[in-house]
Amino acid sequence: MLEPGQIVRFFYLWNREAAAGEESGRKARPTCVVVRTLAVPGVVFLFPITSQLPGTERVSLAISQMECRRAGLDFPCWIILDEYNRVELDKAFDFETTKPIGTFSPAFLKTVASTVKQAAAARKLAGVARS
Repeated sequence: MLEPGQIVRFFYLWNREAAAGEESGRKARPTCVVVRTLAVPGVVFLFPITSQLPGTERVSLAISQMECRRAGLDFPCWIILDEYNRVELDKAFDFETTKPIGTFSPAFLKTVASTVKQAAAARKLAGVARS
């Protein structure tokens, strides 16, 4: 079962791709499991990780070299926090694997969650429901 902070490879569907009518991500990329809810235990919220420096209009966090090592990621990279994929695990076919490649520390995950909450409060958070 996937847990918050774990990094998995997933065919992430960017919001711009979904808006253009695409239904699946173009390539498997590392994503971070950030949220699981008790109300809907079979659903996870995945946030994409990129090696490309995000534009200044994006809500993102640079991932430190130490966190990259913990997470099994190349350095440098960033986690994008203004969009996510909502995935029902029993209907999720876009995981390359559900075996985590690594995990962020609880302290970094707390910073990630706080940044997501701020983006949501500022209405700068968008999601793509995947099935």
